[in-house]
Amino acid sequence: MAARLRIETSDLEADPFPDERLATTAALLEAQTAVAAAIDRLAVEPAGLDAATADLLVRLSKSAACGIRGVDIGEQCFMTATRVSRLLDRAEAAGFVDRTPDPDDRRAQHVVLTHKGREAARVYAPLMRDVLDDIVFDGLTAAERATLIELLDRLRDRARTVLANQKHLETRP
Repeated sequence: MAARLRIETSDLEADPFPDERLATTAALLEAQTAVAAAIDRLAVEPAGLDAATADLLVRLSKSAACGIRGVDIGEQCFMTATRVSRLLDRAEAAGFVDRTPDPDDRRAQHVVLTHKGREAARVYAPLMRDVLDDIVFDGLTAAERATLIELLDRLRDRARTVLANQKHLETRP
């Protein structure tokens, strides 16, 4: 019985995940976590926001005057309809956004920034720019930034394709 429970020291020392895929994924996730932590601590929190609301304010600041449909926010942010609804409820309660009916789709709503939402975005923007300057612009050359954007865009697009294919497979009879 004791022989079966014995663990070899070499088993404990061996890399349980020797695959290059895991090293690549770990590097990507560690970078994302570190950058997100810096953004949260140095921009989001000082602006009095949470990360999801800050992201929403940025997206709405960049949108056309008519705003963004709630379903589009979910697709852009990879959020479920329930999570988007809760985010919009919080943002609306804080006075950052208004929801208006979509004239082309009675089931949909457009989300637009209020004056208070634009002001919150104006407070957040310079804090975020400082963080991005410190991490991205001071840390990478223009060529490296261009390469990084290209690679991240490809990863994002591939992830969207994989997720779309997964949804397609899940809805098959």
